[in-house]
Order: sequence, then structure tokens, then C-alpha cells
Amino acid sequence: MTFLKDGWYCAGWKKDVTEKPRAITICGEEIVLFRDADGRAVVLENRCPHRFAPLSQGRVMGNVIQCPYHGLEFDRSGMCVLNPHGQKVIPPRAAIKSYRAEEKYGAVWVWMGDPAAADPEAIISLPFIEDERYAVVTGYFHVKANYQLLNDNLLDLTHSAYIHTTTVGLPPDIAATVKYTVRSEGNVIRSERFLSNVPPTPQFLNLFKEPLGDIYSYLSWFPPSSMLLDLSVVPHGSPKRPIEEPTDDAVLIPGAHLVVPETQDTAHYFYAVARSAAIDDASKTEAMGKLSYQTFVQEDAPMIEECYRLMGGKEFYSLQPAILESDRGGILARRILAKLTS
Repeated sequence: MTFLKDGWYCAGWKKDVTEKPRAITICGEEIVLFRDADGRAVVLENRCPHRFAPLSQGRVMGNVIQCPYHGLEFDRSGMCVLNPHGQKVIPPRAAIKSYRAEEKYGAVWVWMGDPAAADPEAIISLPFIEDERYAVVTGYFHVKANYQLLNDNLLDLTHSAYIHTTTVGLPPDIAATVKYTVRSEGNVIRSERFLSNVPPTPQFLNLFKEPLGDIYSYLSWFPPSSMLLDLSVVPHGSPKRPIEEPTDDAVLIPGAHLVVPETQDTAHYFYAVARSAAIDDASKTEAMGKLSYQTFVQEDAPMIEECYRLMGGKEFYSLQPAILESDRGGILARRILAKLTS
């Protein structure tokens, strides 16, 4: 499978990246991620060029990482700077690939392709993650399925009425009243859903002050596979509130869904969920974290993994899927990825 490598992928939440090296595979390439003595996030190929040992099992010493097998040391550029053996000559091939890394919006982002093409401004905008006006929870889980099925899942939220009945969904008869549009803006997809004068979904309960309201669910997809879910409930008849301008009469629950291909058959899923109401209530933050875990890890992931299992390793279109009107966003994403990787 061809991956889009000229793009920013979340490699971990900033708080989880320390001087202890850790390995992660992105787009089929295993990398090692750590902080050096200056606090900078460093991303290198995880395979030592000597005997191919995993550097993630080594240790960080100042601004270098030491191979756990024979003690060769590598700097943040991937060059070997110390051979502790014999006459200490460093062989010409004693170098590994380094990757562009940026820290933004609470995450460490890695550019897997040509470093010269990496533009930090192209990272999806998620300022709410570090906005003091929001309470935020972050998480991660691993999915045994091709990452494009996760794109499909989020770009078509009609499934919420069926597998998320106690978490984030509304009953099918109410959910069927949704008004939605899907459009592309260059390589970005906008899926906008609106429900008028409906009861709040479970994640809004005890937060929204009215029994009925208008729900806005706006999802933006950025290639390769990063998504912003702008979810909110407002008093009936009121306009949508932007994430940057939370108000007391509305509840805003923006979320980041950062899907990262590991291999053709597996993916990483980093998520962040925030809320604009009762931000100092620790019990509500704990409940929000549990609800997010249940929704994504216990409901979405098992279904997607089963779908992928039943595909039997076959390519999506080769199975001649029945395409529904609500699949437009997912189909657009597949077309954009196909174009960008061709």
C-alpha cells in the first residue's frame, strides 16, 4: 500500500514524550521518539545501522541516543558521533534517517516525507487543546484495520444512532431529521450536520441548561487523516458558536481525531476531547474521559475491526460496496488520497 508521506502525523501527545525513547511505526517505518537535554522532541529511524538494533531500547545521554547493543551514539540529525570501539573510527554508513518534528496543539507531529517540503503551517489547527477556557482529555488506542476505514467512520456519523445509543447518539427517528452538506475545499473535506430543536445527546447532559436545543456537528478532514469535530449545542434558533468564542448559554465540545497509518492493516488513533462548560468540575472531566473511551475504544474500534476482518484483505472497491448518500465524505477522502499518492 502506498502511504502519503508528505503530510503531518501525530506521533504522540507532548506530555507523553520524555527522555525515555519510545518506538512507533508510521506509514510502515519504525521510528524512535524522545526528548534531548534541551527539551526538544527528536525523531529518528529506530534501526541502528551497525547490527540493526532498536535504538528505542537504548538510552538518551544529553543530546544523543546510545545504541543498546554496542554503544554507538547518534545525534538529532541521525549522524553517528561516537564509536567507542578500537580506534573509534566512525564508518561512513554510520548514519540513520532523521525526521522533521514539530510540537503544536499539545502533540508532537512528524513529517514522514521530504523534510524540505515540511510546512508547520500545514498542521491542522487545534488551538482549543491548549485553551484555558476548555477542559480537555486526551487518549490513544490501536486499531487492527486499515486507517481509511477510520476516515470513513468519522466522515459519516449516521452510525451514531445505532452503535452509540448510550454515549453520543440520538435515536434513529430523531437522527433522521438531520440536515447535512458535504463539500470539498481543495484537499480539505467539510461535513456539516445540523439538528433543530432536539434533546441533547448524552455527552451534553448536565451541561446544557435547556431540554431542547440545536445541535451543530461540523467535521473537517485534512489529508492524510487528521480531523477536527466541531460539536456544539445552542439554544433553539441561535447561531452556531465558533470554537474560539465559547459562550455561557451554549456548550461546545470540540474534538481532535488524529488517525495515523501504522501498516496496511493497522492504525494508531490519537484523540482529544474538550468542553466549554463546567471546566473546573473534575468529576465531569473524568466522566468525559470515560465516555470518550467507551465511544471510540469500546464501540467504534471493535466494529471497524470486524468490518476489516470481513473484507478478507481485499481492496475496498474490489468488494463493490453499496454506496449510500451519507458516504460522500468518505468517498471524497479516498479520492483525494488516491490523487495525492499517485
